[in-house]
Amino acid sequence: MKIAGLVLAGGQARRMHGQDKAFLDTGNGFSLDRVFARLLQECSAVAISANGDFARFSAWQCPVLPDSIHNVGPLAGVLSGLEWAEKCGYDTLITIPVDTPFIPVGLVAALVPAPSYACCGEQSHPLVAAWPVSAKPVLAAQLSFLTAENKKHQTRVRTLAHVLKARAVDFPLIEGMDPFMNINTPEDLMHAQKSYASVRNVDTAGGHG
Repeated sequence: MKIAGLVLAGGQARRMHGQDKAFLDTGNGFSLDRVFARLLQECSAVAISANGDFARFSAWQCPVLPDSIHNVGPLAGVLSGLEWAEKCGYDTLITIPVDTPFIPVGLVAALVPAPSYACCGEQSHPLVAAWPVSAKPVLAAQLSFLTAENKKHQTRVRTLAHVLKARAVDFPLIEGMDPFMNINTPEDLMHAQKSYASVRNVDTAGGHG
């Protein structure tokens, strides 16, 4: 099985006052550093899904994939990732949002085979997921023919997960913290920075579906 990784860094970060989430200081380097390194450890190749000036990602020396469809949310990044993975001959695409810096070791092994997504306690994280590359036409069809009435439903990540019958994979709390916490607000960033000391050795592997 050939597995590729994708860092989803295309969000507009409105609640972070437009600050680029890829470059948030989580206590030990940028959030992008942490997510990219985790994927690089467990995948054969890694790309970044992002828009705007690609030069800001030059230090990571990897493909940067723009959205081919605009104004549909994170599924546009997933679709671009699936297109890239298919062209490169991969079977599975692992996606992780760039604002999820405490990803545990063993994530990929726990998520495969695709389709699947991570959960912790009562909280599901459908963008921390394994997608079969063969699902590309399914997602492309889902994002086609959007109307004012169906757009909200059709652009939800959970809609795709449901159509694909993705399984939920449960992961434990780490030091009392959900390892898939998102940094959506300045308060979340402060919490992440305070939490870093207790989770910097995030070696908890696996989950169970």
